[in-house]
Formats: sequence, structure tokens, C-alpha cells
Amino acid sequence: MKHNEYMVSVSTNSIYPLTPELEKRILHNPLLNIDTFIIPSPYVKNPNLIKDYEHSFVFKEEGELLGYILVYSDRGKHDFLIYKVITSPFGRGLGIGTLLIEYLADMIPTGSTINLYVWEKQQDTMEFFSSMGFQSKESIVYRNLIYHYFTSTKGQVIKNRNITKIKGLSAQEEIGNTRHDARKVVRLMSSMVEKLALENCSRIIEDINRESTGLVNILNSFRDSIETIHEVDLKDLIVERIIPFIETSANNCQIKFNMEPRIASIKGSYVNISRALINLISNSIEAIKEKGEKGIVTLQLTQDDENVYLLAEDNGTGIKPELLKRDKHGYPAFVGKTTKKRKKGEGLGTVQIFSTIGIENILICSVPGEGTSWRLRFKKKQKEKEKWFLSLERRFYEFKDLHEGKRLTEKTPDNVVISIIWLMRKMEIFLFDLIMQFSKYHNMRDVYRATLVYLQGYESEEKLKETIDDYRSDNPVIKEWMYNISLEIRKLMNNLENTVNINDYKGEFFKSYGQATENIMIFTLDPENGNFLVTDRKLAEHFDFVYYLQKERDDLLRGEFIGDMKNRDNPILFGVWNISSDDDLIGKLKQIREGAKRLVEIGIEPEKKLAFYQTTYCDNANDINTDMTTTFGEFINLSDDDLHNFKRESDDELQGFLVHRD
Repeated sequence: MKHNEYMVSVSTNSIYPLTPELEKRILHNPLLNIDTFIIPSPYVKNPNLIKDYEHSFVFKEEGELLGYILVYSDRGKHDFLIYKVITSPFGRGLGIGTLLIEYLADMIPTGSTINLYVWEKQQDTMEFFSSMGFQSKESIVYRNLIYHYFTSTKGQVIKNRNITKIKGLSAQEEIGNTRHDARKVVRLMSSMVEKLALENCSRIIEDINRESTGLVNILNSFRDSIETIHEVDLKDLIVERIIPFIETSANNCQIKFNMEPRIASIKGSYVNISRALINLISNSIEAIKEKGEKGIVTLQLTQDDENVYLLAEDNGTGIKPELLKRDKHGYPAFVGKTTKKRKKGEGLGTVQIFSTIGIENILICSVPGEGTSWRLRFKKKQKEKEKWFLSLERRFYEFKDLHEGKRLTEKTPDNVVISIIWLMRKMEIFLFDLIMQFSKYHNMRDVYRATLVYLQGYESEEKLKETIDDYRSDNPVIKEWMYNISLEIRKLMNNLENTVNINDYKGEFFKSYGQATENIMIFTLDPENGNFLVTDRKLAEHFDFVYYLQKERDDLLRGEFIGDMKNRDNPILFGVWNISSDDDLIGKLKQIREGAKRLVEIGIEPEKKLAFYQTTYCDNANDINTDMTTTFGEFINLSDDDLHNFKRESDDELQGFLVHRD
């Protein structure tokens, strides 16, 4: 249903006169009681105006107030001031404001004028009133805010009334309207933030919160318009809409709300489900009112593996047994008929409840004189496999097919050995991605370290499985993948170590990490023998590898690279942990030169760029010059004296302090 169609269909049944009782309800409803950017006094232009209940109205559906217009007028009923025209966040986009103003124009005497003030920051509001036939007159400054005065006549508003029904909007038009409405809210909130001050912070924050609710409702309504069934958070819907509805009802009802932890989202339409629950609770409130006792409304959310259940109970008048009997289609006899002492036709709310929730999902128990309980069943929103998960799943089964039968012998050709090394490395990079999926509930680095212990041969398969089983994950199958991939990597590595001379393939072991083209990879290198360990930067620190390389930390080098090793312009970085003197500085540059030689020996091209890390802890006047770059070929051929060209003065503010956790 489009906005204008909706507006026309409810114009008679949904507008009621504003009464002092309804005004009290509005004052207790933060979604409707708005004063912050309304001109503080209705008497600015005409001090003789009085509050006019006869020409002030509310827009109400099944007891829920979705908007109102508050009007002041002169005693002769010729000059009418719209002091407030407010729409609830849950009524935005339905044309309620337009409907109320047009209804006012219909009700006032011929020849009457309609006036109002609009804050200068509400550009969209000014455009709205201009489109309705209002003209902007003078502006006034009131308490440091500028307001524009708009005026029109009864005849002009009626003349500009848009009576053309929208037959249907394209998806592009729908999203265009949504963007427009959303931008209006964002602009208004931005203007509110600009006015935030000590003396008004509570009210401004409340207004921003209300507008945020409105923005969410606009987006939910748009989602409903393009996708009938989607994800709805029933807990949020109850807290944000149903409970405030009960609290601001005319009856003084006690609310009891209980829910199990981690209630899942459900499948459905946000707008339709919220309207169904409003209808249901409205019936409960009316039944309580008729009984004339202190009301209690109980809401309870529970769930099982497939469904979420909402139990809604009241202590109202109850429903007669004959009205609970179901017809051949499964509908109780009261559906479509009022069960209370109200106007004819008001039972239509029950039709909406059953059509939205479904006959098979509603269980009603009622005892006349004691109350009624509704048990509603909602299907859980089954989480579809997201793209990242599908990618991991595809890669896992791809590896499962590829590595089967990949076992080496002493007669295996070199090209096959190399292909297995690259496959093993690809599996390891996949393992890195799996480990990162545990970051929601665990420290990724702790998870990686536990896996590294196994891959380096210091832990048993049983201990690895026990460790992984203890991890928490929203997708438990990832734990299975992680365990199986870890086993396969270890098997392939054992097979390589027992079959070939690892040193003959050290270059392939290193360069194959370049398959992680978008990952920053760190490594720790022994410059004496060229041994190294590598991982993704997010998973570890260089120091994590020191133990496994069986050297002292300061005898090893820190390194980093990104992308394909064949790309000469992507540098490999080298650095050290500590520099304590100028002699130590030159000694560390010699270590880097030796480390660079080891990499060239295993196949890194001499033309590949070489850059330098900031030293972790420098307690010396000079440090390695991290601004310089060179190539591997140039650096490994430098004399000891030439190494002095790669030092510079230490940064005073960093000298003697840790600048990197490593």
C-alpha cells in the first residue's frame, strides 16, 4: 500500500479529537512529546490565542498514537496557529502530517488563516509546507534560534491537496524516496548536534534518539517494500515499540517482560509484525479497561531449535468459549468481529493478526473474567551462508580433493616436489584465514600460537583436537576444517622432511608465501643458516618464532613483505630488535647483509628492493636509516665501511623507548 492510498483509506477512522486525557498520554510518550526545536511560545505573534481542542487532532490506530496536531486559535475562530504537528517514528512516511493538516483545513471556517513557525534548520519541513500552499513571511529570532513564519488560508490548503493516488512505484523510485527521507533525518540530527549544549543536552539527546528510531523505521519500511520476508529482531521490536505503547496507554498497566538469552531473529515483515502485535496488545488493554481492575500484561520470549515463541497474557475480561471455536478454515469465531464493547468493524485488527502470523502459529487460551493468553510461533531466520563462508567452504573441499594422493618418494621429480610445497603453503594461508574467524570470541594470536605448537611438532594430534574443540565459534564446522587442514599440513611437511633435502627447496618454501597477495606477512630469519618462519601479520609477532628457531633473539632478524616475490618493486623489509652502541649498529647491519645474502641464495632476485624496519629498542645516538631503500644485489655487495651510509641519528623522542611491541 502506497502512502496516499493509505492516507485516504484511514482518513475517517484514524483521526480523533485531541482531548486532555490524550494530551497526558502524549506528554508521557518521548516519541511524541517534542519541544526542543518548536518555538517556545505560541503567543509570539498573537498573545490572545488559546489552546483549541476542537481543532486539534490525533492520528490513532488500534489505540497507538502515531501523530497529532496541536492548534491554538483566536476567540473568533478565524486565525489558527499550528503549534505542533508531530509524527511518531513508527508513522513516518505514511502521510500522517499531511492528512492532519488537510483535515484541519476541512474543519475550520471558510476564510480562516493557518499559520506556523518552522526552525530554519528544518529545510525539508519548510519545503513541505510550501508545497501545501503556505507562504514564508518574516523571520524572528527567539532564544538564539531563527524561526520562519509561514501562513496560508483554508482555501489555499484545500486547493493544493494532492488527491492523486500513487498507483505504484518502481524499485528505483522506492529507493529514491527512502534516500530522501533518510537524508532528511540525518540532516535534522546533524543540526541538533550543532545545538548541543550543557543546558539542553538531555533533551537534545532524547530528540536524537527519537530521530534515530525514525531512521531505522524508514529503512525497515523500505526493506519491507522490496523484500516481503526478511530478518526481524523481535526483542528490539517489543522493547522499542510494544512496551512504550503499553506505558503510554490510557490504562495504568503493569508490564512484565521476560526472555531467554540470545533470542534469535525471526523471518517476517517488520511493519506487518509490529502492527499485528500492536493490534493484539490493544485488544488486551481494552479488555483490561472493561474489567476495571489494575491491568497486568505479561510478555515472554522463548525459543527452540527452529522457532521463537512469544507469549502475551493479560488479566482482562477474557473471551467467551463460543468465540474461541474455530471454523472449517481454522479461524476462531471472533476473528473479524469485535469481542469488546466497541464500534462495529473494530475487529478487523484480529484479521490482520491472523493473516500476518498464520492460523497454524497462533494458540489462544482464555477464561472469561480472568484473562487471555496468546502464544505466537515465529520461524527463526536461518542464516544463509555468507560469501566469506562459502569461499572458505569452497577452498576446504578444493584442498581435500587436491592433496589426496600427494605423497612423495625419493624418485619424485623436482617439479612435483615444488608443486606440493606450493600446495602445502596454500593450505597454510587458508589455515591463517580460518584462525581469523575465531576473533569474535578469542584472541587470534593465542589461537595461532596453539596451532603453531602442533605444526612445529611439539604437540600431539589429540592435544590439538582438544584445544580446538574448546574454541567458541558461530560456525562449528570451521573448527573441523581447522583441525583437518592442520593435520594435512603437518603430514605433508613430515613427508617432505623424510623424503627430500629441505635445504634444496628452501627458496620455494619462502617464495610460496607470496601466494597471499593481499596479506602482510612477517618472518623471523636466522642470518647464519637461512632458516625462517612466516605467518600473517595479524596472527603473531616476530618474537613468537624465536623459540622454534633455537637462537637468541638478537641473533635473528625481523622481516616483512607483501605480495608476489617476483614483483621487484614490493620491498622486503629487514629490522632488528635492539641497538645499544655504534659498534652494535654496524654489527646489526652486517647481520642484515648476511640475511639478505641467504635470501638471494635461495632465489630472491638481486634486483628486488630492500627496505628497513624501525628498531624496536634503540639505546644509542644512531639507528638504522629507515628512510633509505636499496636492492638486495647492492646491499649484499657493500663493504663494512659502506654500511655506515645506512645509519642516521636516532629520533630523540624515541631513543631508549619501545616503538614496537616486538
